[in-house]
Amino acid sequence: MRVIVHPGFHKTGTSTIQTGLREASAHLPDWVIALREDIPDAAAGARAFSLTRDPFELGLYQAALASWADALPEDTTQAVISIEGLAGHMPGRDGVLDYSATPALMGALAEVFRAKYEDALELQLFLTTREKTAWIESLHWQHVRSGMLTDTLDTFRTRLSGFDLAPVLREIVSTVDPAPVTWVMLDEARDNPHGPLTPLLDLMGVPPEARASLGAGITANARPRKVDRAALADQLAAINAEGLPREATKEKKRAILRAAWREEAEAKSDE
Repeated sequence: MRVIVHPGFHKTGTSTIQTGLREASAHLPDWVIALREDIPDAAAGARAFSLTRDPFELGLYQAALASWADALPEDTTQAVISIEGLAGHMPGRDGVLDYSATPALMGALAEVFRAKYEDALELQLFLTTREKTAWIESLHWQHVRSGMLTDTLDTFRTRLSGFDLAPVLREIVSTVDPAPVTWVMLDEARDNPHGPLTPLLDLMGVPPEARASLGAGITANARPRKVDRAALADQLAAINAEGLPREATKEKKRAILRAAWREEAEAKSDE
């Protein structure tokens, strides 16, 4: 049984990859493709464990993965899982500032599949990363746009100044050994024929004829590029800090974003 797991990290092209996998699923009959909606309890358990480091939460995470594996058709020989929540909570809020919980989560995941498939298992991890400065800006954008974070970008940068993925990657490699671990930088993968999905298709061994039916990689969760994005993010953070009812906050942010996208469209039309 071959299992490729793409557990993130957050804001490294994961939504783009998952959109591509949904599109590709019809052309990959030999693969089971599992996304966030397919194993929601696993992602919930991983996020809870990253907050509490409670072994009980780790057990719930493993139980959800085991239930998913047990429900697969008996003739399944290949599966790919792409769920960034398996890496834990997105850094930047609720006291989580890094991915220090991820190695334990990946080790626990490996335990589940090794127990299920024993010597028949071929497990591989595929990780996407990103240049640190842009990564932190993207994390901040996600939190102020979709959540209630009140930090300005500068304050957020200061809080995440210790954000360092290198030791996490080394520990993941050690924890899941001998399973191979591959990672790619979003900054390098964007220009591929199918964006950051391309190296995952390579790892899966998807043939050219199957890829030909796929569209070009389209960036999901994009931000406006023709406006001052740092200032826009700080505007959203300031709205979060106003203390308005949640729905009023959301509507005020939606109005700001609509205006930003109009400005973006006008700037592109003038090019």
